[in-house]
Amino acid sequence: MENAVTENNISTLPNNYRTYIPSKNLNPFFDVSRFPIFAKSNTGDREIAKDALFSPNGNVLGLVSKGYNIVNNVDVASLFDEFFSEMHILSVRDHVSGNGEKWLRDYIVDEDKYSVTVDKDDHLKLKVTVSNGYDAKSGVKFAVSFWRQVCDNGMMGWKKEIGQSFSHFNKNILGKLDGLLNQGFGKVSEFADTWQSWTQIPFTKKDFMGFVESRDYLTNKKKDNIIGHYNGIMNKYNENETKWGVYNVLTAIATHHTNSKNNDVSNVFSNGYREMQRVTRDFWNY
Repeated sequence: MENAVTENNISTLPNNYRTYIPSKNLNPFFDVSRFPIFAKSNTGDREIAKDALFSPNGNVLGLVSKGYNIVNNVDVASLFDEFFSEMHILSVRDHVSGNGEKWLRDYIVDEDKYSVTVDKDDHLKLKVTVSNGYDAKSGVKFAVSFWRQVCDNGMMGWKKEIGQSFSHFNKNILGKLDGLLNQGFGKVSEFADTWQSWTQIPFTKKDFMGFVESRDYLTNKKKDNIIGHYNGIMNKYNENETKWGVYNVLTAIATHHTNSKNNDVSNVFSNGYREMQRVTRDFWNY
């Protein structure tokens, strides 16, 4: 896989899928530069036990130990693209943080065996999120969740991420991914029973407003913003006034109505998105 990507070809996958690149200036597949760090003093320069990682435009990505092995995003993408090449993939979407220090790639798996249905015709497909980072804290991770077809929402709300972190990244991971995928799907598919039960639990706009107003960590402006999206989302997706319908209002706000201060940065790295994740977790047990 090349380090450079084009606007319409970001993966080796042989499927037809929708792609998304947040900005050509934030292409996640750049070359990382590594330089030693020196401390200046009256007696001269002294090298310290850290290296600095830089993006091509000079942004500092992270400070790492001398023994730190850089895992490039392009190598992670190449390995997972190879794994998913045997499946039908509906879409692949990349998300990049402000300076490019963190990257996520979402694969939406379009396979019946990795799908669930809620309330007869509400179809959810498996979403696999692969991530990597150059900030010395964000290693390679593999997480599974669901994607709702009718509204392009990412499902969220459970407390613990379901997936796997890789302390050592190499080709040997390929042999483990099929088992990890099946194991992860088995765990997240259990949520379908909860969601199905929510379709039978009435939850009105008044109930929704009461829930939002009771979130003490939200500012009044944020509460008004969340409540203000209710009617539009309920009408757009023909949601019922049930706990399932309101849950999807919250996931829609997180997915489609949060923004980063920098428009070139994916919203999944924004404070608003993280705040809506917290709201949705609260709703899960409300």
